[in-house]
Amino acid sequence: MKPKWYAIWRACGPSIREVSLVTSFTIRNAAREDVPDMVRLINIAGHRLPLWCWGQLEGGREDPWQVGRTLAAQDEGAISWTNGTVATLGSDVAALMLAYPLEGEAPGYGCEIDHPVVTPLRDLKRQAEGTFHIHVLAAYAEYRGRGLGSFLLDKADRISGDSDISLIVSDANAPARRFYERLGFKERARQSLVTAPDWHADGDDWLLMIKPSAQ
Repeated sequence: MKPKWYAIWRACGPSIREVSLVTSFTIRNAAREDVPDMVRLINIAGHRLPLWCWGQLEGGREDPWQVGRTLAAQDEGAISWTNGTVATLGSDVAALMLAYPLEGEAPGYGCEIDHPVVTPLRDLKRQAEGTFHIHVLAAYAEYRGRGLGSFLLDKADRISGDSDISLIVSDANAPARRFYERLGFKERARQSLVTAPDWHADGDDWLLMIKPSAQ
């Protein structure tokens, strides 16, 4: 019988070194019961911007975490569990990729508010219309550096068809930028990062990065 990593390698194709780092992990489609972890990872990937957005709804009267969980538990929408792929270790979710075809009005974190903070992100997504968009790629801190990002992005390569793949990253996140560049992503556009009195993140710009289709 071939070891578990062999089947993963045959399906995904990363290096043997990366395979050796994920031998105990399972990569699968997200399920509704993964929503609590998805919401936490969405917030990590978004530099806490998703939580800020959710807190703007209903005049800030609702628990923003519960707002996020309600949105992610729906069967439709950008952050729906139906768009998720997770890496798990046993019963624990370790990492998340949230991805979908970017068509029409650029979706956000489920709160399409008209605010200067989200305007740059919306503008970049409009420029990426027609791509397969990686909305979220994140792992809990204890699971980083194990090759999970490469495996999740390999799945994006396989399900994106003949579409280019896009994502947005802060210019301050140098490790992520180098990682994406190694995988073939190139900067296509940038917009100034706008903060608010109750939300800020490191960096000066949001960068739109696109990987051309292999088709």
